[in-house]
Amino acid sequence: MTRRRILDQNTFTRNRVGKYLLILAGFVALGGSGFFVVKAISDSSFGAPDVANGKRVYLANCLACHGDRGHGDGLASEAMTVKPDNIYEELTNPFGFKAELIDSVLSGDNGQGGNMPAFEALLSKGDVNDVFGYILQVNAENR
Repeated sequence: MTRRRILDQNTFTRNRVGKYLLILAGFVALGGSGFFVVKAISDSSFGAPDVANGKRVYLANCLACHGDRGHGDGLASEAMTVKPDNIYEELTNPFGFKAELIDSVLSGDNGQGGNMPAFEALLSKGDVNDVFGYILQVNAENR
């Protein structure tokens, strides 16, 4: 085989591999953006939070364990073996879904074997969404 023909084959192979890598990168980018579109739609399905109601509900039901800003550092948390979740971190996690967090509050599952009580007898999904709005607002104000 001549030197020129070998060089042409190597160039052809590199171009083909580059093309496949570009196609693969496109699929990964589309898949990732698709995830964030689904997340945005899912998270917005609960509507705009009523922050005043969220504050009322949070102060009555969440403050003792989760603290002033939802960081899991309330007075009651000092006596707990498994510390309460940092709600603010959960809400700002780009890979978390609000629906999953709302279900965790209502069912009492914090995923860590902690003592999170179930609130489905006391709160609605709308109430929990309001609490989340309040936590986001409190943390934005205290930056």
